[in-house]
Amino acid sequence: MGYELKPVVSREDWQHLHAIRRAVLFAPGRHPGVEYDDNHPDDHRHNHIPYLFELDGEPIGVVRLDRLFEFGTVRLVAIVAERQRQGHGRVMEAMVADAARRHAIQLLRVNAAPDAVGFYSKTGWRKDVWDINELRSIAQGCVQMVKDI
Repeated sequence: MGYELKPVVSREDWQHLHAIRRAVLFAPGRHPGVEYDDNHPDDHRHNHIPYLFELDGEPIGVVRLDRLFEFGTVRLVAIVAERQRQGHGRVMEAMVADAARRHAIQLLRVNAAPDAVGFYSKTGWRKDVWDINELRSIAQGCVQMVKDI
């Protein structure tokens, strides 16, 4: 199988990214009162890198890496529903860590959905509150975790 984690650049890449986010992360009822914004400014900040995760050329996942000095925050992580629980998330997680290392990042952070804490724990993450303010907005109910890389 050929995996690729590629920065989102083309219009088609952006379309795939938004479609996956809408279907997985912003499915009806997941975030009541929150409307997904295809043009959210956070996706276009100079230190934020949205990625499309592909398997044999097929987009199956998305993630964004926000770089802040020696640490990075992993955001908006999703694998399409029909590809979940098949090991693809582990591959994407490892590829994100490799990308972060190339940017001299030494610590990754994430706001993990409660049902994803087990996955993150199995891949070397540990619970650690790194910014309580993040848990007061859309990440409410999430578990903050970190990973040394």
